[in-house]
Amino acid sequence: MKSKKMVIGYAIAIFLLVFVITFNSVCSITQFDVRFDTGSAGASASAEKVQDRLDAYLKKSYLFFSEEKVYGIVADVCKEDGTYLKVLSVKKHFPNKVSVRVEEEYESYAFSAGGQYYVTDADGKLLKVKDSAASNIGGENIVISGAFTFSSAEAGTALICDQEETFSLLLRLLSAADIALGGVRGRFSAVEYIVRSGTEFFRFAFTEGVEIWLTNVGAENNETEARFAAALTAYAGLSDAEKTYGYLMPSGSDPDAVPEHNPGEYDLAG
Repeated sequence: MKSKKMVIGYAIAIFLLVFVITFNSVCSITQFDVRFDTGSAGASASAEKVQDRLDAYLKKSYLFFSEEKVYGIVADVCKEDGTYLKVLSVKKHFPNKVSVRVEEEYESYAFSAGGQYYVTDADGKLLKVKDSAASNIGGENIVISGAFTFSSAEAGTALICDQEETFSLLLRLLSAADIALGGVRGRFSAVEYIVRSGTEFFRFAFTEGVEIWLTNVGAENNETEARFAAALTAYAGLSDAEKTYGYLMPSGSDPDAVPEHNPGEYDLAG
């Protein structure tokens, strides 16, 4: 009786061993389907490094592979290379495939404060604090200077501005300009937030030379976006020569009215 139980026990053990070996063989990772959306040479090189590190898990157990490993690998590579890659999704497809989507995060704006540049994406997410406004994809980021001050600057999180509502308004205006102009990179040479005698201004300097001035842009003024849209319409109607000088200052009395092109310089004191 005892020997019969031992035989049954051995049979069960062998069966389980064979089952585990077979199951592990069937459920070993055979493919990492990684889709990268990158635009800079640095991010493309980082993408190749990410792929290589993921491929090291080929033939490893599918069941015990954690999606968090992907996030960790991408974070480590970006830290090493000084690049910005964002994991959009990680999906495991039984029994042996893992699909990953990764995209590059692009620098857009460089907020100048305290001798440094707080470089963000288009949504205001801080990517890096730099000593220059140089962009990770070539050229320079749009420099935004003036009266903004910042109380929090942790990379990977939203840049916290002390003038929160005015800061959010500016980001919305830049987003609107990005749509209206077919992209703002290379269109503005400078953007400035000015506070004089309790009055707040935005100055948008185009690379050609003409400027848009928005007065009374305090958070309580809900016409600023309409006035800016009217100014962009006026800019689009200028000749190439007219775009090289002067300024556009939309009226507060009729925010939808297309402003006239003023040939001189805007007198802030006036």
